Amino acid sequence: MAVLWQTGTPLPVREVAAELNAGRDAPLAYTTVMTVMSRLAGKGILARSRSGRRFVYAPVAADTAEIAVRGVLAEFGDAALARFVERAELDPRLRERLRRLMEQQ
Repeated sequence: MAVLWQTGTPLPVREVAAELNAGRDAPLAYTTVMTVMSRLAGKGILARSRSGRRFVYAPVAADTAEIAVRGVLAEFGDAALARFVERAELDPRLRERLRRLMEQQ
């Protein structure tokens, strides 16, 4: 994910593997990187599209926090939001942080 976040452009598996293996003593196999990226695409964490004869991958989420939030919302939906709101109502500092974050959007 870090490689894809850093480049900011969709990349094929081979380029991601090359970047991951730069400076590694024991390189990761191309098939290992391909399997992981394919699974991340299947989970909706990466977007996969064709570029010529190959697939390229791009992150769907901006960072690991967004991946976590998407996962919680996908699994628990409104119940997760309700618990978050309850928590914010009970904690004035959290409520203030939330207010500031919402103003920035």
